[in-house]
Amino acid sequence: MQKLGSKMRPLLYLRLLLVPCLLLLQEACAARHGGISLRSQHMALLHWKATLATPPLQMSSWQENTSPCNWTGIMCTAVPHGRRMPWVVTNISLPDAGIRGQLGELNFSALPFLAYIDLTNNSLHGALPPSINSLSALSVLKLPYNQLTGKIPHEIGDLQSLRWLDLSFNRLARHIPPSLGNLTMLTNLTIHQTMVSGPIPEEIGRLVNLQILQLSNNTLSGMIPKTLGNLTQLYHLDLFSNQLSGPIPQVLGRLVHLQILILCKNDFSGPIPISITNLTKMNTLYLNENQITGPLPPELGTLDMLNILKLEKNQMTGSIPLELGNLTMLNSLYLYTNQITGPIPLELGYLLNLQDLELDDNQISGSIPGIIGNLTKLVQLSLSENQITGFIPQEIGNLMNLQYLYLDLNQISGSIPKTFGKLQSMQLLSISDNKLSGSLPQEFGDLTNLVRLGLKNNSLQGPLPGELGACMKLQFLKINNNSFSGSLPGAVGSLAGLLPVCRGMTTWCNRKVRLGINICLLV
Repeated sequence: MQKLGSKMRPLLYLRLLLVPCLLLLQEACAARHGGISLRSQHMALLHWKATLATPPLQMSSWQENTSPCNWTGIMCTAVPHGRRMPWVVTNISLPDAGIRGQLGELNFSALPFLAYIDLTNNSLHGALPPSINSLSALSVLKLPYNQLTGKIPHEIGDLQSLRWLDLSFNRLARHIPPSLGNLTMLTNLTIHQTMVSGPIPEEIGRLVNLQILQLSNNTLSGMIPKTLGNLTQLYHLDLFSNQLSGPIPQVLGRLVHLQILILCKNDFSGPIPISITNLTKMNTLYLNENQITGPLPPELGTLDMLNILKLEKNQMTGSIPLELGNLTMLNSLYLYTNQITGPIPLELGYLLNLQDLELDDNQISGSIPGIIGNLTKLVQLSLSENQITGFIPQEIGNLMNLQYLYLDLNQISGSIPKTFGKLQSMQLLSISDNKLSGSLPQEFGDLTNLVRLGLKNNSLQGPLPGELGACMKLQFLKINNNSFSGSLPGAVGSLAGLLPVCRGMTTWCNRKVRLGINICLLV
């Protein structure tokens, strides 16, 4: 037995030597066939470069005799593979590189460890290849600002690791594939300004980790699927400028983390759902340019984080709720071109952060409240085309940052307050088509940034103040259909920036006194 054992010992040693060799051979074979070889990735990337029209400067480091891990735009990582840690290509990041070519020429199957692709703002054309589904490790795919055409392949739904998908600003068409609902790891889905059409797939409601959903500026149609109410992690929902219709679904009120809701420029109808007022973290609400009806819900006043509220160009009725005065963080309030009635509530004077207040083209009545003078951050105040009566309050002179003031096409009476002279940031002032009387205050000469001044169709009288000549930036002066007297002060007539109102039509001016060379004064 001892002799037999001594004879077997060399065989045992041989076996112990051969096993590691066989294992190494298996790993090498697996590497070649499994695409883990850095050499195969090297070749796949060089092949893609060779298919590009004039490879860009950023690809000049992509050479046969260098490792792809040293190339511009390429990142490698060591990954465990058996007992080895081979280097593999994990990132391609070449935004703004001037790449002109097709993604279909890139052999994705040779790059199985790709986790990150950013080819933003290049000139990629052709289709998004179905073979991209071989990138099982891909977590980020950024392809905006290219010229990709065709449909979004349903195979993209196989990318189970994907967290970020941006296909914006391409020429992709047809429907959004329901298979996107398989990408349950997604946190950002952006398909903005493409040519996709059809409905929003109900399957999108399965993306429960989604934080940003932007499907804006396409031709999507139909209703918002109720399944979007499942996306309770959303903080940004943007569907603007599509052809979506029907009511705004109540289930959006379940998106309690929502900060930005943009549904403007669609065909939504019916009232604003009260459930939206559950979204107390919201800072931006755009519902403008739809067919929304009914009153403004007083409950909007509970959204005290709002910075921007845009409800213009709808068919909303009723009065402005007093509760809007609770929105003390508000910077912009747009309610123009609706059918709003009643007075301007005094409570709007509490919105001390307001920079833009646009209530024009409604049926608002009553007088301008003096408390509006508290809004000292206002840059634009638009109250034109309403049924406003009474006087212009003296307090409007407190609005030292005001650049644009529109009060035209109302029934405002009385004189123009001298406090207008304090509005030294003013660039455009339109108080035409009212019932204003009295003279033009000489303090208008302090408005040295004024570019346009509209006073026509009132009952203003007396001479134009010579101080108006200090308004060196003035280009448009409309004063016809008043009762001004005298001649145009020389300083005003010599303003180089003034453009003709009568367009040189002396006969049209007829009995009207021609003042200076650029404007006509009607008496």
